[in-house]
Amino acid sequence: MQVGCTLLAEDDIFPAKEAGYDYIELMGKYLVSLSDSDYRKLIQKLDKNEILCQGINAYCPRDIVIAGPDFNIKKALQYAKKCAMRAKEIGTKCIGIGSPGSRNLPKGFLRNTAENQLTDFLKVTAEEFGKYNITVCLEPLAPCYCNFINGAGEAVDIVRRINWENIRVVLDFYNMEHMGEADDNLKSYIPYVAHAHISDDDGAWDRRYFLKEEKTAIHQRRIKDLYNSEYNGAISVEVDLPVHKEMAQKSLYIIKNSISQ
Repeated sequence: MQVGCTLLAEDDIFPAKEAGYDYIELMGKYLVSLSDSDYRKLIQKLDKNEILCQGINAYCPRDIVIAGPDFNIKKALQYAKKCAMRAKEIGTKCIGIGSPGSRNLPKGFLRNTAENQLTDFLKVTAEEFGKYNITVCLEPLAPCYCNFINGAGEAVDIVRRINWENIRVVLDFYNMEHMGEADDNLKSYIPYVAHAHISDDDGAWDRRYFLKEEKTAIHQRRIKDLYNSEYNGAISVEVDLPVHKEMAQKSLYIIKNSISQ
């Protein structure tokens, strides 16, 4: 089992490596925003620390619309081209498409239209990332983040209908906990899942943090059930704060030991 850590900034690369994580995740919107020279510096920093950016979270900024009134497939395609080209050089294996600001639907917007837009978005994105053997993962998000594709079952249904090999789902236990799904039987979802996230909060839903020791048994049971359901991918701790070495190491220990329990 490989365990990674999402980062807010490049300054966290060394602390994540020092804490023992197998890989890191960077935000797609950050990756695309870098100038060419700054992007080369990022590659050098990853090489120096001997760690790969195997995952990408926070795929796109608000102006790249996944579903909604301002949906623009050409804009989505151009964004995917740039992100994919950069992702392939840093060792990326999968990207998570959450980005709630890009898929929060206004009142009255037709669900069928939104699903068609999402399907087109996933396809053009997957076509670009597929050139580099990178999997695109739709991530269901709790209603505290957005109002479209909230449940794991919804995401799986979309992916099942598309039926493309490199379009899959991210299972995020933080969002699933908000949805009351974190302890559900996941076995029927596993064929459509390529990545997983887990975290606790730091006092507010929008401040995801490292795993709390008092919830060790809960997290370990959920992770164990995930892998016992024949999931064989990686899992990342997804945080909205800088890497705290001690908490990062404790979280890694909790996850790694969930399988041995």
